Amino acid sequence: MRKPAVIILLFIVLLTVAACGNANKPDGQSGSEGSGNAPAPSPSIETVAATEPTPTPVPTDEPTVQTEPANPIEIYYADTEFEKLIAKKIDVKSHSSEDLIKQALAALQQDGPDGTVSLWKPIPIKSVKLENNAVTIDIELPDTARLGAPGEQMLLDSLGQTLFQFDFVQSYDLLVDGQALESLMGHFDLEHPAVRHTAK
Repeated sequence: MRKPAVIILLFIVLLTVAACGNANKPDGQSGSEGSGNAPAPSPSIETVAATEPTPTPVPTDEPTVQTEPANPIEIYYADTEFEKLIAKKIDVKSHSSEDLIKQALAALQQDGPDGTVSLWKPIPIKSVKLENNAVTIDIELPDTARLGAPGEQMLLDSLGQTLFQFDFVQSYDLLVDGQALESLMGHFDLEHPAVRHTAK
């Protein structure tokens, strides 16, 4: 075969291969672009929001606050003439029997409703303990808190009647600066302890 004929044959083969390659490409895509698949369209915002899972609530370690029910109790105050005791009902909240005693004694140290007067206001209470149905109360007794015989009797009666309204209190012991004195103000003997008197 002559050399010019070989050259013409090779040129025809190259043209045929090029024509076949362009015929396999999609419309509008040039030969310089890759032959990979086109990327999938991104989902719309609405689609993403709809497919997101609902967040699960995270439990907290905060304790549940429980409020204690109010207990109506009676506190014994003096009238304005210091002649008799008057019982007044008040509501207190407590979480134990000992706490109920402390709440009652705290109320006994404040003037009551309707002009009733506290005999225990000038007497600081240092400690209160309830053990085996017996209440132990340790107080201070300033000179300004001392009363005459009628006042001392009313003071002790107001304490006893306030404490013995609770069925779980069978006795109480009143101490002054930790000491079991024979008399609180010199007019009446102190019992150590003072015991609930049951009707026969």
